[in-house]
Amino acid sequence: MRKEVASTAALTLLAIAWIFSAISIAAEDAPRITKEEVVTLLGDPKVTILDARALADWKKSDKKIKGAVRVDPHDVGTWAGNYSKEKKIIVYCA
Repeated sequence: MRKEVASTAALTLLAIAWIFSAISIAAEDAPRITKEEVVTLLGDPKVTILDARALADWKKSDKKIKGAVRVDPHDVGTWAGNYSKEKKIIVYCA
């Protein structure tokens, strides 16, 4: 029983490490967009804008993106699958 738990834990940690490395690689390869380009996309139903700033930074900022959804940058695994791959997804993380 202990071996099964240890094996499951090891596989889970390996999967988490793989996911984070994939996210890191994807972030480096992600195309960049200017704020002027974002402004032209505001209100477009084919676009989802995610504000992934750290909570403290988001709270103290008086600048919010109209229509953006606030997501926790440290909990990508929880929210990443909630958004359609059919839409353009813009993630703001300063």
